[in-house]
Amino acid sequence: PPNTLVATTNRHPFLVAMLDSSLPLPVFKHYVVQDAMYLTEFARCLRILSTKAPSEELKKRFEEFAVGAEEAEMSLHKSYFESWGVKPIIGVQDNSAEDGAEKVDFAPCTLMYTSWMLGICSAEDFEYGVASLLACFWVYQYMGDVMLKERAAKRRGEEAYVENEVYSKWIDMYGGEEFEAEVKEYCGIAEQCANNVGDKGRERMKEIFVRGCVLEYLFWDSSLKLSSFPTFE
Repeated sequence: PPNTLVATTNRHPFLVAMLDSSLPLPVFKHYVVQDAMYLTEFARCLRILSTKAPSEELKKRFEEFAVGAEEAEMSLHKSYFESWGVKPIIGVQDNSAEDGAEKVDFAPCTLMYTSWMLGICSAEDFEYGVASLLACFWVYQYMGDVMLKERAAKRRGEEAYVENEVYSKWIDMYGGEEFEAEVKEYCGIAEQCANNVGDKGRERMKEIFVRGCVLEYLFWDSSLKLSSFPTFE
């Protein structure tokens, strides 16, 4: 992505506040619920791409990516829900739900982002679908790594630094070696796709990737504002 976009994302107020433990918990709760809804649709996109993949190996790998989103990443979100004593209904379309569960709705940005990537994964070629999901992998690994290093520096140099365990779990997840390895593999697949589509195709993939990075930025913006659809009741 453009250097200005990377630099701006590095200093996004949501991420800065997570790192210095000043992010209001209601803002983070809003984000986690919306991100869980996003991950459900993200896994759906990965399965769509699995059906379009050009080899059996890639078909299997994209199914595994989908399971990773549903299990490894969602396990973090579920741990938050359990600690907060909340039971949001994520990805459930009917009225059957356990007692105490709460129906939640997409925030405007979540709906915009997921609809955009679902449209590309469903209607366009495999390579462009890969590009539409690349930002989620790359941005989270990049920011996780940056925040992991900044947290280490704060631990060493700031006697008054008060670390928030809730936010540190997020940093550990996305700054961790396991997630980094998965992202590197996905980036390698994206590079192979770019080599297969020619100059115009590569330009299209780049445009999609940059748009995805912008949507990631807007997702954090939306959470800071506790964005939701008006009810008109």
